[in-house]
Amino acid sequence: SLLQEKQFGLAQLRMGVWPFLSLIIFLLVMAIETKKNGNKLKEFKTCVSGFCLPKNYSSLELPNPEKTHIKMDLEVLDILTVDDKKFSVSINMYFGIKWNESRLNIENRESDEPYLPLDIRFINEAWVPNIFIYSLVSFKPLDCLKRLAGLWIVEGKELFYNQLSHITFMCPMRFNKFPLDSHVCSFWVGSTNFDENKMTFDLGRLEYNAANQNPVLDYIISVEKLPASENVYEYAGSNQRFSITGFRVVLKRHYSKYLYIYYLPSTLFVITSWVSFLIPPEVVPGRMALLVTLFLVLINIFNNVTNVSPNTEGMTAISSWMLACIFFLFGALMSYASILYILLQQKLKKQKVKREGLNIIYSNDCKVHNPPEIKQRLEEVDEIERWKKMANIDAIFFYLFPLSFLVFNLIYWPYWLMMPDENDGSS
Repeated sequence: SLLQEKQFGLAQLRMGVWPFLSLIIFLLVMAIETKKNGNKLKEFKTCVSGFCLPKNYSSLELPNPEKTHIKMDLEVLDILTVDDKKFSVSINMYFGIKWNESRLNIENRESDEPYLPLDIRFINEAWVPNIFIYSLVSFKPLDCLKRLAGLWIVEGKELFYNQLSHITFMCPMRFNKFPLDSHVCSFWVGSTNFDENKMTFDLGRLEYNAANQNPVLDYIISVEKLPASENVYEYAGSNQRFSITGFRVVLKRHYSKYLYIYYLPSTLFVITSWVSFLIPPEVVPGRMALLVTLFLVLINIFNNVTNVSPNTEGMTAISSWMLACIFFLFGALMSYASILYILLQQKLKKQKVKREGLNIIYSNDCKVHNPPEIKQRLEEVDEIERWKKMANIDAIFFYLFPLSFLVFNLIYWPYWLMMPDENDGSS
């Protein structure tokens, strides 16, 4: 029994020692591995999720000394404003940049996922393309508790940085055709430090959903890729050519509201002025009140058009229309003034004849005065002839003015609708 107790004690000792020894061995192995990994990490400048930058890594050197290729990932969420006064366009978009970082060490990577998110602070240590946006007014990264941006490693070799931003850029608009105008605003992204021999830009993805367009805007908006002619920018007086990518914002103004707010009422006022030719010239208050009232209303509409029209160096399409309508109405007013002048001359002539008839002339031949009946008949005949003459003049104006207005429309609309837009789309 003593032997059995001794054997039992040895068994208990073994059961207590082996777990303890296993724990010690495990801790020793972990310490050795940690020391090895620590020695490995000391060989790198920084590491995130197993992706490391070498100790001799420089964020000032290009990843590829021969030629570095940059891909832009642009997702336009909304066109916020189109400022006709400041000639600028503001957009909300995800501004994404992707480039190949060949110096990145991926031997210790922790995951093989094609899109692996990284700590965004890693971007502070890595090389980042010196992006230049041509004609930029402002670039504001958006925040919500923290910056709305992310950094990913793509296929274990490309860095992808994406950021939600509010961007405003200039657009050289020309408003001579307002409100029948359209504009092309080019959003150019490139580099001004490295020419196309060192750095090239390409558009990897471009997205815009026109259904989400801001309904308050005065334009129909579409977003399209840049044409091949705008993929290279050459500075004047220099042989350097710089690679460019981006997109074009095509703006076509909603002109339907201008048709029923300005064009239709002004047309009706001009047509209404022709009614004055049907009013007898003797009805001076009625005819004059009609023409003067319409003239003043058109002047007021023209002032309103001037206030809502964008800045331009010349006359806009709607301004030329309003001026033409004012001149047509002014012509009707002047035509009535000419009729009144003729009536005044006839009245002065009649008064002169009447005065001569009242004079008593003493001579060998006694002047014979017409009897009152004959004199009245002659006055009636003169009145009929005068009225007929005025009616003929009004009839001429009644046909001449509508015909002239029709000819004006046949010239006006093809001219302004077929005129090419002066904006060449360059930013």
